[in-house]
Amino acid sequence: MRAGFIHGIRFRLVMAALVLFAIPWLAAQFISRMESFLRASQEQAIGATARAVAAALSDRPTRFAPVGAEGDPEGEERRRIVALFAAADPDAAASLGNAYVPSEEIERFLAIMGRRSSRLWVVDTRSRVRGLSGALSEGATKPRASWLKPVAALVVPAPRLPESDETRPARGQIDRALIGVSSTQWRGTRDRDVAILSSAQPIFVGDDIVGAVVVEETTASIQILKESALEDLLAVTLVVVGAALTILLAFATRLAARIRKLHAEADAAIDPQGRVRGTITATDAQDEIGDLSRTTAAVLARLKEYNAYLEAMAGRLSHELRTPVAVVRSSLDNLKAQPLAPDARVYVERAGEGVERLARLISRLSEGTRLERMLESAEAERFDLAAVVAGCVEGYRAAYAPRRFDYSPPPGPIAIDGVPDAIAQLLDKLVENADDFAAREGAIRISLAADSRRALLAVENDGPPLPQSMVNRLFDSMVSLRSPQPAREGGHLGLGLYIVRLVAEHHGGHVRAMNLAGEGGARFEVELPLP
Repeated sequence: MRAGFIHGIRFRLVMAALVLFAIPWLAAQFISRMESFLRASQEQAIGATARAVAAALSDRPTRFAPVGAEGDPEGEERRRIVALFAAADPDAAASLGNAYVPSEEIERFLAIMGRRSSRLWVVDTRSRVRGLSGALSEGATKPRASWLKPVAALVVPAPRLPESDETRPARGQIDRALIGVSSTQWRGTRDRDVAILSSAQPIFVGDDIVGAVVVEETTASIQILKESALEDLLAVTLVVVGAALTILLAFATRLAARIRKLHAEADAAIDPQGRVRGTITATDAQDEIGDLSRTTAAVLARLKEYNAYLEAMAGRLSHELRTPVAVVRSSLDNLKAQPLAPDARVYVERAGEGVERLARLISRLSEGTRLERMLESAEAERFDLAAVVAGCVEGYRAAYAPRRFDYSPPPGPIAIDGVPDAIAQLLDKLVENADDFAAREGAIRISLAADSRRALLAVENDGPPLPQSMVNRLFDSMVSLRSPQPAREGGHLGLGLYIVRLVAEHHGGHVRAMNLAGEGGARFEVELPLP
């Protein structure tokens, strides 16, 4: 039976190789922790920047003095318009409208203190923006296009934050700073993968809060770094895992092919009756499978030699026993010719009967060997199977009288290729077996039928059923269900049905035995292929 792919070595090696996917998962966890560390570092850096700017602007009341002359709205408007066009972040400046009232001194200071890719706001207590420097888009690197980006987003997703207006600072954070509460917070943008980190600090003049400074940065650089590292990791991992799976699959396929070849040779070397008919090719490979093939080939060779010895033993025994039996028989014949007392003659007669019985047993012992030799040397011929069976049945009616034989012939001749004498001997053994086990008054039923592909010869008898444990062994050598005191003269060695199997297999057929339904009895079938 051939193992399926799911239960095979290749599937199990592939499943074992999937452990390699733990490598990108572990690396993704490391990258996620790295991202958390970078975010925490960014929080500390932006908080320090906000405190430094707030400290530099504190205790300088002139920087928060009114812009231009009081009550000169036209001057303030002109100054706002000039500052609007000069702003580093025009979108943010434009979104402020009249709330953007820049101070030249504050903006010069912010231009010095500002950092690339960060944005600084200075707001007074009247919620007017007195200084704006930098833009969040400055220094931002455009993320590279990659087909692995969706996969990387699934492995380590970006933090999801509520979307906000990225052109303005967080109003709540400014309000808290104007009452003296410093804070750092994250908020989302229109780009779901990018967040804004802002830190707010109050500005003091003496003990009074005159404004607040807000420093903002995005996580774009961290996100790009994370995505680049993760995508590179995924690309390398997929290449490594793919190469590993390919190598393992090729290796497992090679192993499975070698094992399958060894299995096929071992399965074909032994026939269903346990006889060794083939060999196993030993390989020169120095691995475990090579050792197994060489050991199996050696074991099979020894088993074949032993089976050949057992098969030839019957012929050797019969040959060796014939001479002493002949000596005993001639000695008994000489004793019979001498004048003996009546009591002594009885013992001589019994000894003679025993010798004759022993001679018949020796003849049967070598019967299987003689039949095999005959089949090997005989030439196949085309003959009518129906005529051979019909002639044998007529002979049985005379030889086994008063036993009744019921024969169901086919409607016409059945031509097969084979040895007619061997087929007749096959039927002889089946009838002899049926006669031994049939009831005294019961009939032996013989039938022959054919279709386009095969001929079926069957012999039935009424009698005790066959033990289920012996049905598959009846056609082996030296197997018999007869009692130790055989019914027929001469004894049995369990070779009759074995001869039936030999003849059937020589003709390309097979035999089987089964119990009849009902009160009992057995049926033996021989199936022979038609030319």
